[in-house]
Amino acid sequence: MTRNILETIEVKMKELQKNLILLKSVSLNINEENLKEDMIRYWGIERGVQISIECVLDISNIIISTLDIEKPDTYRDCILILSKEGILPKKFAKEIANMVSFRNILVHDYMRVEKKIMVDILKSHLDDFVKFMKYINNWIGKNY
Repeated sequence: MTRNILETIEVKMKELQKNLILLKSVSLNINEENLKEDMIRYWGIERGVQISIECVLDISNIIISTLDIEKPDTYRDCILILSKEGILPKKFAKEIANMVSFRNILVHDYMRVEKKIMVDILKSHLDDFVKFMKYINNWIGKNY
C-alpha cells in the first residue's frame, strides 16, 4: 500500500471522526419524541449518519482495490469481504453491514426512515464506527 493510499485512508478516518464528534454531541438530547422537532437539525443528523457510513464504504473500497481481492457486488459486500480477508471480525462485519443497508434507505427511500432506528443508531451504534476505525488501524499497523 503506497503512502498516498494510506494518506487517503487517514483523510477518510479524520472525516469519520469529525462526524462522530458532532453526532455524539447531538445524540445526548435526542429521543423519538423530539427527533424531528427541528427539521434542519434532523436533516443534519441524517446526513451525518449517511456520510459516516459512506466513509466506512470508501475506506473498505480503498482497501479492497489496493489488495486486488474479490470485488464487491453491493455496498454490503464491501464490509463482508473485509471480514473474509480477516480485517474485520465476522460478527462485527455482519453488524456494521446492517448500517450499510440503512444507508441505502437514507439515500433512496428517505420517506421510510423510522425515528426509532435513527435514535437507536445515535444512542447505541456510533461506537461501531469507532470499532471499525480501530480494526482498520490495527490491520494497517500489522501490515504496513
